Amino acid sequence: MFDFLAVLTQVPGSRQVVPTPGFIVGPIARLFGFIIDFLFNLIYAIGPAHSLGFTIILMTILFRFMTLPLNLKSQRAMMKMRELKPELDKIQEKYGKTKDPELMRKANAERSALMAKHGANPLSGCLPMLISMPLFIGLNFIIRQAFLYITRLGNAYNELSAALINVPGLVAGADGTRGPLSILADTFIPNNIRQNTQGLSDFLAARGWWYEHTVEQLNYAIENVGDVIIYGIPEHLSRVLNRFNQNDWDRVYGYIQSLEPAALPGIQEMVTRLMSIEMFFGLHMVEPGSLSWPTILIPLLILITGMVSSWLMQQRTFDPNADDRVKMQQKIMLFAMPIFLAVITIGLPVGVGIFWIVGQVFQALTDVALFKKDGIPIRLPFVKQNPGVEVVDTLPSKKK
Repeated sequence: MFDFLAVLTQVPGSRQVVPTPGFIVGPIARLFGFIIDFLFNLIYAIGPAHSLGFTIILMTILFRFMTLPLNLKSQRAMMKMRELKPELDKIQEKYGKTKDPELMRKANAERSALMAKHGANPLSGCLPMLISMPLFIGLNFIIRQAFLYITRLGNAYNELSAALINVPGLVAGADGTRGPLSILADTFIPNNIRQNTQGLSDFLAARGWWYEHTVEQLNYAIENVGDVIIYGIPEHLSRVLNRFNQNDWDRVYGYIQSLEPAALPGIQEMVTRLMSIEMFFGLHMVEPGSLSWPTILIPLLILITGMVSSWLMQQRTFDPNADDRVKMQQKIMLFAMPIFLAVITIGLPVGVGIFWIVGQVFQALTDVALFKKDGIPIRLPFVKQNPGVEVVDTLPSKKK
């Protein structure tokens, strides 16, 4: 449960450091992290600018192509349900609304046998969503701390962290007092890491080596305390710098200007290089979504593409003769899932939103191509039929 709380239930818009993943999210993140690192190197070789955003798009498309055969099978199974609806209605009429356990068992057995014979499955539409969830969970964590999994990005962050640590007084004073960067970094540490950090502070202070320590001593302390961040170690400081936006960097530039102006141009160049990688046409891939411009585009596009995807999904089970109750359920489902996805992505990294948008566009194009191939008409939603006129709507017979 810790994994899902750490990754999925942070306060919307939060820029806090993500705790180290545990045994559930950890393996998923490492697997997809290896893939995204490989793809990032390909994109980076073409051009560093926007490389993280293009990597997410490429990974989403590859993932969709890999799962395409399973998705097509799922879609055809759902369309079979529409073809079998007259037969299923006959079974319903045969047994009526009986509450007799034996009759209910027979009715369910007949339905199951009919669907098994024709390869239909009423739950097939859920399969693509279930397949996407592991990637969604892993990608969510990866984008929040992309430098941990993308080697080039990690090296750039560690280089920047080392340069900041070398600015006298920025991270810590000569007497061990906390510098302005450490104080700023504290605001990005969640309670579950802050408590461990304080525990490590007490652990080291008791031995007299808070800022003067050996690597062996630090490793021993970390193993005994848990998830910690020590600002004097580049790999640790990078976890916090990864959460900074432009306003935070402007504050850091002011600190450096007052402490060691000569170091400022080099550090600004490093930050600019990192931002060019993580920015995607004005959107910061690591930045949490929000209702402000331009990040509000992400939930809006998710809502639009989600409604199109839901509408096309309904074409597979379209029943023009359905009663008003069923039609109302279809209307609710057309909006419910897209709105849900749009809301939850407001607090997630922009890169995760890009993943959903590209995936839904790919799904919509696949649906349209499948309908065209099978000769299935695509109807506008909520089109009313003439009263008293029964519309016969069957799948076209396949050519032998």
